[in-house]
Amino acid sequence: MRPQELLARQRLAAARRVVVKVGSQALCQRDGRLDSRTVAGLCQDIAALWEAGREVVLVSSGAVASGTGELGGALAGLDLGKQALAAIGQPLLMARYRQEFAIARRHVGQVLLTHADLGDRSRFLHARRVMGELLAAGIVPIVNENDTVAVDELKFGDNDQLAAQVAHVVEADALVLLTEVDGLYSANPHTDKDAQLLRFVGPRDQEAIAMAGDGTSPFGTGGMKSKVLAANKAGAVGVVTVIVPGKRPDVLRDLFAGVALGTLFAPPPKKLQGKRSWLATSVRSRGVLHLDQGAAHAIASGTRSLLPAGVLRVSGKFEVGDPVDLAGPDGVVVARGLARYASDDAAKVCGLRSDQIAAALGWLPAGELVHRDDLVTTL
Repeated sequence: MRPQELLARQRLAAARRVVVKVGSQALCQRDGRLDSRTVAGLCQDIAALWEAGREVVLVSSGAVASGTGELGGALAGLDLGKQALAAIGQPLLMARYRQEFAIARRHVGQVLLTHADLGDRSRFLHARRVMGELLAAGIVPIVNENDTVAVDELKFGDNDQLAAQVAHVVEADALVLLTEVDGLYSANPHTDKDAQLLRFVGPRDQEAIAMAGDGTSPFGTGGMKSKVLAANKAGAVGVVTVIVPGKRPDVLRDLFAGVALGTLFAPPPKKLQGKRSWLATSVRSRGVLHLDQGAAHAIASGTRSLLPAGVLRVSGKFEVGDPVDLAGPDGVVVARGLARYASDDAAKVCGLRSDQIAAALGWLPAGELVHRDDLVTTL
């Protein structure tokens, strides 16, 4: 076993605070109804982890699927979108969790979030405080996206990304992604008989992203690529991640008992902290600054501010203080930061030296488009 893998497995075994994410396909039957055996086993596993001294946050998909399963054949005569189905299914989901955890004499608390909640620094810190209070009281926070109002999140986001953000919010040690397959394979195991399960992925392994597919289930919004990206996002703040089969009996108990299951992702040696960790995991970009090759290389080093001279063009609409992506000539995002110019002004100063900006705008808003103190690299 490589030293990196050994260290990652030791960190997983020692984890005191864990975020567990379960997807719709692992949680539900084909018709959308909750799989009673899976739900009961999941709750028993989580309760056992609590009894063993670990704090567990559950990020659960399944609201839309549960709403669909509840209506059944009646759904054909109704004109209901995913937001309405989520409104029907979410209380059913929580009722089942409350019932199962009550058997283990464990209380639960519902936390509904949108990416906008965590993208705002003050609301992010508020969510951290509230979930910290629940955990300190021995209560299991059960988190889901607030699908009834989060139109953009339901269309573009997924709970793998939310789970990675929640791992950052609660300062978790480990993130467990429960899915319908055994882990990350070298190819699609359904179509390639030679596909091999990858037991370990090193920090920021771009080949792992290339191996992961985009396929989704009828009720899910993310494929394996989303899970790999979530592992990278969690790794940026020092969280070790593992993808394991959600329907396997006793999967969580076995995992934390040292059984080598699924695919383990090691975080980088150095984790992000403070504002940079929030930028890397919890904000959504409002625009893109497209850089020339020299600027992209300098920014990727993580030690330079972005000057207008290195920017080729601007896309998107953003204001001062909004998060923006910094992309190289090939379109690859090399960093994210907080803009010191609004998009209209930024577009006017692309390629200009600092001494030319005042002449172009009539004043000098800032010497940099993004200051290095407000910037985090993504490669």
